Amino acid sequence: MQIIPPAQIKALIELLGHETGDRATLLREELAHIIKTQPEQLQQVIEKDFNSVIPVAFAHALQEIFWQELDTHLAQFAQAKTPNLEEGLTWVTRFVNPAVHSTEIPQEISQLIPPLQVAVNTCLTAKDILQTFGHFFFEQQAVLAMPAVRDISEISFGRFLQKKRGSALCAATLYIVCARRLGIQAELVDMAGRILVSCKTPFETTALFADPLNKGSVLTLQDCKQYIATRNLEWSDSFLLPLSDTAIIRRFFGNMIFILNKLRDERRLVHVRRYMDVLNN
Repeated sequence: MQIIPPAQIKALIELLGHETGDRATLLREELAHIIKTQPEQLQQVIEKDFNSVIPVAFAHALQEIFWQELDTHLAQFAQAKTPNLEEGLTWVTRFVNPAVHSTEIPQEISQLIPPLQVAVNTCLTAKDILQTFGHFFFEQQAVLAMPAVRDISEISFGRFLQKKRGSALCAATLYIVCARRLGIQAELVDMAGRILVSCKTPFETTALFADPLNKGSVLTLQDCKQYIATRNLEWSDSFLLPLSDTAIIRRFFGNMIFILNKLRDERRLVHVRRYMDVLNN
């Protein structure tokens, strides 16, 4: 394996700010090779020669490299017989923060499970479960589900776990990943654009719903039908169909597209649209 000396790595980083077109593509390919084969040396060059301040062109090149790799990860996720939702959430997060490690989100979720397990041990009904989850997330953990978000960082599930602040989709998905860890039947449903958490126990025939935008307030089926009526829409049982894991990840990227369109951020839009194509196929 060819070892690239530090001086050449430094020169490559500096050139990234001046080259365009095919030459820039070749430099990014060489950088991708260094990231995979000499990550420690790359870090040393950044710390020594750039005082740990990453040049903008270099930062953009790093993003492009990681964003292109996401195509493969998302294709494998979508093609899996049983997609791993926590894995998919890692790929969503990695678009915002390319440095996030694949174990980071599962570890963050694992920290929530022991106290939540204690809290739900005495729950007998879906109402008990949803109220307990709501109290734990929105009162004890001080989670804030935002009715509107202006930046895609607020759609990053990994950032949401750290900051306890983000989109309603992030908050609803937190219910699902924790419920699955605890063996509780819970799903996301799309109530005409309003994401709710659906839950029922094996002993119940009708599900109840939690609204993350209202601190997890519990809704009945009749409440949902009334909401649809206020939207001047006709009720359909399709509103109760659970979103698949792939559909959940598509929803995250779809929300990103909505924001990036408003920002006219074509650089990032190109990648997110491609991810949607990968997930749709």
